[in-house]
Amino acid sequence: MAEIVGAFGLPHNPHFPSWSAAGHPLGPEIDRYYGEVAERLRAVEPEALIFITSDHYNMFFEAIPLFAIGVAEAAAGPSDYPEIARRELPIDAALARYLDQWLVDAEFDVAMLQELEFDHTVIAPLGFVWPGEPIPLVPLFISAFLRPIASARRCFALGRAIRAALAARTEGPQRIAVIASGSFSVEIGGPRLFPDAHVGVPAPQWTDRVVELLQAGDFETLVREATDEQLREAGNAAGEILDWITMLGMIDPAPPEVIETQPQFGHSYAAWPIDRVAG
Repeated sequence: MAEIVGAFGLPHNPHFPSWSAAGHPLGPEIDRYYGEVAERLRAVEPEALIFITSDHYNMFFEAIPLFAIGVAEAAAGPSDYPEIARRELPIDAALARYLDQWLVDAEFDVAMLQELEFDHTVIAPLGFVWPGEPIPLVPLFISAFLRPIASARRCFALGRAIRAALAARTEGPQRIAVIASGSFSVEIGGPRLFPDAHVGVPAPQWTDRVVELLQAGDFETLVREATDEQLREAGNAAGEILDWITMLGMIDPAPPEVIETQPQFGHSYAAWPIDRVAG
């Protein structure tokens, strides 16, 4: 049976790669936080990644599936920020198609993407935590911005269904890590911005609450409190927390081994390593 060997939550600010490279004052902090997650990700020695994110209107606009899985053999990116180094990443198409079929059989309506590009939400964080030779991945997209979006309960159940699908799989990669990328409170291009930026953090208290519940390993309360009303109050892009909640559905409730927060951005870095390889 395949198994989840670790779960890892990350932000995807598109400016972080250039800030890290150019000596920005936040560069050392960014490198350290990503580095803490990268160390634990490497320690579980995954054979493939399930990468959960939300498309930023680069692939989906006229038609917006609540859930979608990329099943192509590979995809490149980023499609949106040319200052980020472009990469082509392999997709484990067999695993992706298996998960898609399993989820449809479990009555989740999951779109299948036979052609796709990655945007900064995938390429930017992977550049920090998995540089160099790429690892096969399965991209899973959760609609997080334009309403209606799926409930937190539905996304958590989706994660549980993926875990069951992996437990039933005997072929292909057996050690699977999952990464979720997104913020908890963020406004992009809306009315609740910082005075000198095109983004804002409308509900820092919600970020604090999310971190408190993650530190306690209280996934059930987080799912219950992440209502659509709460996510609206937290910003027009705060639905990205559904990426994390989907990931949490794949593991047993537990505090993360490490969690670091940048409250000025409304996001965190966290790691739940489950099965490290000795040595």
